[in-house]
Amino acid sequence: MKKLLLIAACNLCLAGVQAQTAEQPKWSNNLSMAVLEADELNLSAPAAVDNAGNVYATGSFTQPIAIGNVAYFEPIANSAYLAKYNAEGTALWAVALRGAATISSITTDAQNNVYVAGTLAGTVIVGSTDDKNVTLNGKDGVLDEVSSFIAAYNADGVLKATKVMWTQQNAEVAATGMNEEAYASVKINHLAIAGDKLYASALYTGDLTVDGLDWDGAYNMLDFGGGLCFYTEITSGGVFSVSAATLENAAPVAHIGATKLMSGTMPSVESISCTTDGETLYLCFIGTDTLTYTKADGSSEEYQFEYAPDAIGRGYVVSSVKDGVVNSKLFTTTSYTEASYSVLGDMKVEGNVLYVSGMFQNACPFNNELVAQDACDVFAAALDKASLEPQWVAQSGLAEGNGDINNNEELTAMTVNNGEVTLYGYVYHTKSGEEGITSTFAYNCANGTATASEAPFVTDAAINGTTKVLLTADQDKLETGIEVYTVPASTVGVESVKAMSAQRVGDTFYFAEPKDITVYDLQGRALQQEYAATSVSLENLSQGIYILSDGKQSLKVLK
Repeated sequence: MKKLLLIAACNLCLAGVQAQTAEQPKWSNNLSMAVLEADELNLSAPAAVDNAGNVYATGSFTQPIAIGNVAYFEPIANSAYLAKYNAEGTALWAVALRGAATISSITTDAQNNVYVAGTLAGTVIVGSTDDKNVTLNGKDGVLDEVSSFIAAYNADGVLKATKVMWTQQNAEVAATGMNEEAYASVKINHLAIAGDKLYASALYTGDLTVDGLDWDGAYNMLDFGGGLCFYTEITSGGVFSVSAATLENAAPVAHIGATKLMSGTMPSVESISCTTDGETLYLCFIGTDTLTYTKADGSSEEYQFEYAPDAIGRGYVVSSVKDGVVNSKLFTTTSYTEASYSVLGDMKVEGNVLYVSGMFQNACPFNNELVAQDACDVFAAALDKASLEPQWVAQSGLAEGNGDINNNEELTAMTVNNGEVTLYGYVYHTKSGEEGITSTFAYNCANGTATASEAPFVTDAAINGTTKVLLTADQDKLETGIEVYTVPASTVGVESVKAMSAQRVGDTFYFAEPKDITVYDLQGRALQQEYAATSVSLENLSQGIYILSDGKQSLKVLK
């Protein structure tokens, strides 16, 4: 039941929050009564941790809010916020996106710049700590959040750049008058940074044209006879890049879609995700029926999966992209219901392993011997990042409905630390008139085994170095929370490598002989490369822990 709480303002203050795990948080806080109704909460609000251990939290608000002593915001419609806290939990700065806006993805780079993406409608005022706010406008005349945006901030919360995009109805389809323009939409669901490029994965309907990006939409023609027909949108997907500095120069990296005009079939891209290790981009998508995958090297590949009311084949395609070279591997499964619980979650890279998370029906695509209980199961798959071959796969195995398929699992977050994966999510009851969240869950996964543990409702989780953050939500109390923990620093890929000898002077490291050096952060992202170098300076990197490696030896350093 929705709750109505009348209040003039709410305050984000430090308060002890009891973690529902065995460990206690290093610090925590709550944001209470930022909304009046439970469905105004952003139950997918993303979080991030930068290289210095600073924490970024996002969320929604329909009531006035104060964040620490640094910001006070009054909403316009269901607005969004981004807040930064230092390692001790003190609010450093916050900005608001005032208007109908939802933040769906976040990432940081080596200089602790932060990037957010999401959806918007109408006019949205994007805040900046220097008060040089920017006004963005979504698709004209559309009240729903069918447009997407990206915003880039520096480490001090100053807005560096913004980008907004939306799709248009295909001209050929529009000429028939048998389609609704309002259904065209685009949603960015994951961001990843590598060098000077920001990558985004997105699902869309309609035609998408942004800078050098020109993606056609796809449509299914429903023929009712007697000359009466109607076109419905088919979801396509892709990954594109933009300049991290300016958010300009959008360029395609991967595109997956059906033939533009279809009849009688329903091919679809159901989900897409991406990540990087600082050098290589990894992506995964789920598709049905007949789809064409256009790759970064300009080549294309057609996939065709069984499609019938009682047997729907689904393909999970994983790709790595580096220097224009694309390596792909196909995994398949078959579902026996048209209802789709096949969804991808986060992808992460640690050491030589690519981790993929998501939900599946019937047989797990990465190991067909694993069968979902009830409607679906969440899973984590560990793949060799070079060959993309599975090393192990773990599933929840949760009988969420005790045989009732009106209950399904929803995945909200995945973290990876020292080879252990943690999946967070909840069980949702889907029966008409009775919809609602019935329980939450967390699973610790390693070497193919998933172990259940207690957890609050987690909207997102992130780890960088020794800092782990959970963003939480409580629909009954109409509040969100931040819980920050200290975890062991990842040693994957480091413990088996010999120590490198270097002389340190300030933030510069000197070597006895020339070396090809790569500087990594603790997430395994390559941040800097020097060739035949007798010294390497970390002057341009933010405070944090880094690893210097020549491929044979390594050195972990603190700046």
